[in-house]
Amino acid sequence: MIVVLDAPTNLGLKPPVEGREPGVARGPAALRALGLIERLQANDAGVVAAPRYTTERGIDGVLHAHAIMGYTRELADALAAPLDGGSVPLVLGGDCSLLSGPLLALARRGRFGLVFLDGHRDLLLPKQSRSGAAAGMDLAFAVGQGPEPLVRYDAFARLVDPADVLLFGHRDEDRWYDAALLEVEQAMRSLTLERARMQDMERVFRMRLDALIASGIAGFWLHLDVDVLDDALMYAVDAREPGGMTFDELVTVLRIARESGRMTGMHVTNYDPDRDPDKRCGRGLVDALVDALRGL
Repeated sequence: MIVVLDAPTNLGLKPPVEGREPGVARGPAALRALGLIERLQANDAGVVAAPRYTTERGIDGVLHAHAIMGYTRELADALAAPLDGGSVPLVLGGDCSLLSGPLLALARRGRFGLVFLDGHRDLLLPKQSRSGAAAGMDLAFAVGQGPEPLVRYDAFARLVDPADVLLFGHRDEDRWYDAALLEVEQAMRSLTLERARMQDMERVFRMRLDALIASGIAGFWLHLDVDVLDDALMYAVDAREPGGMTFDELVTVLRIARESGRMTGMHVTNYDPDRDPDKRCGRGLVDALVDALRGL
């Protein structure tokens, strides 16, 4: 049974304009209003309220660093009941800084992997980020790279081992990232969207997921940043990039993850209804999620 939990945080993003909050905090409510829960026949686990957006710069200049740390623990605690009860949580975000919450919940329960579907690798460190936005650093933090307070939770040196990460479908450029982080990426099962298409996306994703599962993980969490989608289909995001997956390609990948029987849960991030006045992007996203996950 799918259990839907809202995580309406925008703490990991810079303001779109001075004095205005990022609209991703309204993403979960917008997806609910489009009928996602009813169409999935999912249970409703409510909301983990996010701290107030202030643009406070904390550790190493990371926006809302202390608030993100507290929210990570709250979200991990909220996921305990559905995880231990055998349900499959679907967390509606919010921005990508929420990644540490589910990974902390799973790290408390054993060795789990991460399937990371995103238009970007999110391997920035504070020194590379002009904005200080943690949503571009979330994967780096998860694999133990970055300021120690944002990396070490419950005495874990990292929340997921790089070798237990399947990084798939990105289309950003190496020049954004520190050379040391690109070396860390080499330990991941990493494949750009361009290379995935050249090698037959369905075949290569299935092969890499099978290898991740065979490595001995207890299961995996799936991260879906909607900017992995084609910009013409999903323009309601903060960091637009040309190209991206079609909805059909996304459904194919999600179905493979679902049918593996090892997907412990997933989250959806970065949908901004403020950038989607006619809800075209939102409707397409809901249709894809229902197509891929209904009956889980």
